[in-house]
Amino acid sequence: MSTQRLDEFKVYLKKHPELVQKVRRQELTWQELYEEWLLLGDDKGSGIEFDQIFSSVKEKIQHFDPAQIEEYSKRLQSGLDFFQEMLNHFNKQNDKEDDILMKQWKQ
Repeated sequence: MSTQRLDEFKVYLKKHPELVQKVRRQELTWQELYEEWLLLGDDKGSGIEFDQIFSSVKEKIQHFDPAQIEEYSKRLQSGLDFFQEMLNHFNKQNDKEDDILMKQWKQ
């Protein structure tokens, strides 16, 4: 954290003393407050509102390309199928080894 950013954060806190009180009441941590300030900046006031977060997420989702999402989904499914096949293969090998050990034990 640069000294300049820290000084800017202190100025922000002087403008919003209610935030200092929230930290003292343990409603927020200094880290949460600092990250919020970095994310929203000085002019956003105090506290991240759910509506702000929802609007931001909604805006980002609107810019997704459905074809790209479908392609990522197919790749993910392909990877999961491969992983499942490997697990099945290893399980079959373990079962064979267990069968061999059981046969030897019974003898």
